[in-house]
Amino acid sequence: MFKGSIVALVTPWKNNSLDSHALVNLIRWHGTAGTAAIVVCGSTGEGALLTSAEREELIQIAVKESTIPIIVGCGAPSTWAVIEQAQQAERLGANALLVVAPYYCKTTQEGIYQHFKAIHDASKLPVLLYNNPGRTVQEISIETALRLFELEKVVGIKDSTADTSRAALMRHGARKKVCLLSGDDPYAAGYLGQGGDGVISITANLRPEKMVEFVQAWENKNLERFHALNNELMPLHYAMFTEPNPMPVKAAMEIIGKCSGEVRLPLVDASKGAVEKLKVLLA
Repeated sequence: MFKGSIVALVTPWKNNSLDSHALVNLIRWHGTAGTAAIVVCGSTGEGALLTSAEREELIQIAVKESTIPIIVGCGAPSTWAVIEQAQQAERLGANALLVVAPYYCKTTQEGIYQHFKAIHDASKLPVLLYNNPGRTVQEISIETALRLFELEKVVGIKDSTADTSRAALMRHGARKKVCLLSGDDPYAAGYLGQGGDGVISITANLRPEKMVEFVQAWENKNLERFHALNNELMPLHYAMFTEPNPMPVKAAMEIIGKCSGEVRLPLVDASKGAVEKLKVLLA
């Protein structure tokens, strides 16, 4: 089971190649900051822009260097391509898979179910569903999520949605204990309040200790601190979406000296205006 503050880790580049030195430093930083787990190859990690060989290297480094669980992001229009990614992650020693709903090839909720079931059956790793309708066009419906929760190795969901009521409805309908994780920092407080267990966070790349404290304040029923941290972090949460993710967070990582702000095409560097705003927020 996964809970707490989980980082959606950026992939550091150096001249359009994986910066393994920066990656190791980021992984070790999160290991000491209290982060509960690390997602690599996800949306924030430019997972869709990695070659298979780059995924191999990145996962190997993450598994070797991390003292906390490594969750590998998987996703493609083709079910069979995702199965290859899942089996690669399993072979390299990852702890779990974060599998986004299929995109580009439009399908039905039955198609979404069969997609995830095929991946579930092809790997021994725990599976977190990833609901991100902003990127995949259609969402994993609550009914489909509850049906998928019946599969043995489906252990929860990352919900990138403003509809925090989904957490309460899935908690009510699930017939086993599942982990419900917010996928959008600005809505994490509401998602926790509706029954969520934590957040897979972009902001945790920049302020890991603060995100850990934020979730722990909720768990400890310290509502005064919880609301204070939510208010403090909210401007930074929104700054991460002034331009498409991960362009702003990569720029912010360069500002705080953790890695280059370089992104891979078709992404481009954050605009001058976005960078100046981030400098003020991070000062």
